[in-house]
Order: sequence, then structure tokens, then C-alpha cells
Amino acid sequence: MKRTSLTLAIICLTSMAFAQKISYKVNTQNSTIKWNAKKVVGGHVGTINIQEGTVQTEKGKITGGGFTIDMNSMACTDAPKLTGHLKNEDFFNVPIYPSSKFVISKVDNSKGTPIITGNLTIKNKTKSISFPAKVTTTADGLSAEAIGVKVNRLDFDIQYRSASFFSDLGNRAIDDEFTLDIVLKAVK
Repeated sequence: MKRTSLTLAIICLTSMAFAQKISYKVNTQNSTIKWNAKKVVGGHVGTINIQEGTVQTEKGKITGGGFTIDMNSMACTDAPKLTGHLKNEDFFNVPIYPSSKFVISKVDNSKGTPIITGNLTIKNKTKSISFPAKVTTTADGLSAEAIGVKVNRLDFDIQYRSASFFSDLGNRAIDDEFTLDIVLKAVK
């Protein structure tokens, strides 16, 4: 009888551990965001830092979370002189909007690769976006990777050299969409 009770207690504790909700803190030093913007002739790439963030899981699957992006850290890595222009009012107006954020609103865990849906806020404008994310959990942490996340800059009132607004740009037009490669590393 004692052996059966002990076995049941162990099974219950194990089940509770797997059902447990866990909150992870984003390790900003090991997390990265790379951006890629294209134009008619060429394009540019760069980086931007995550300021802070959390990820919540239940039964080993992401259920919520979000992160804040430090817009002051934005850098154009292939043309450093462009960095200042990206931070001015033509693009992200960083002196007025020093941070952006992403907050998860829903996660579809029905397939092998979860589909994350959340609200992206840039320049005080919020738009819902969705993307697949490869998620890996370990005993002490979590890693989430989303490659090629599409963002339409027009949703955030960034119209500079957009062919959607200006018809005489020729080969100086900049694509309305840019992409983000997001790698989050988080710890318990």
C-alpha cells in the first residue's frame, strides 16, 4: 500500500511539473534581431537590440510573452552612414520613439512549428503580425527563432521613397516590406 501511494505521489508530482506554467526572461546579450530592407537597386542589412522581454510556456509550449526593442541600437551594418538617416523622421524617428515592442496575442501550437501572432508597435502604431517560430526548450532555458518575419513599413507611417505613395522614384524606390530575423534566448 505504501509503495502504491509513493508511486502515485511521484506520478502526480511529475504530471504537475509538465503542466507547470513557466516564465522565462529574455537574455538580451544572447538574443539578436537582424533586419533586411530592399530597394529597386540593392538593399541594406543591419541589427537592432532587444532591451528586455519575457516568454511564458505551459507544457513546454509558448503561450505568451513579448519583448521591447531598443531603437537607439539600430545599426546599418553594410552602410554605417545610413544609420543616422534610419533614426530620423524619414524612417523611425528614434528621438520621439526610442523603443518598439512585440506582444504575443495568440500561439497556434497545433502543428510541429508554432505560429506566433502578436501586436508589433512601431512609432506608437500597432499592427498584428503572424509568423512561424522554431522553439527549443531545455532544463534551464528556451530558444525561439523566427526567420524572414515580414513587416510592412507603411503600417507604421514610414512612407519615405515608397512607390505606393510617390510615382516618380524610378530606381530610388524602397520596398514597402522589410524582414526581421529574430533569435530569442531566454532563461528561467
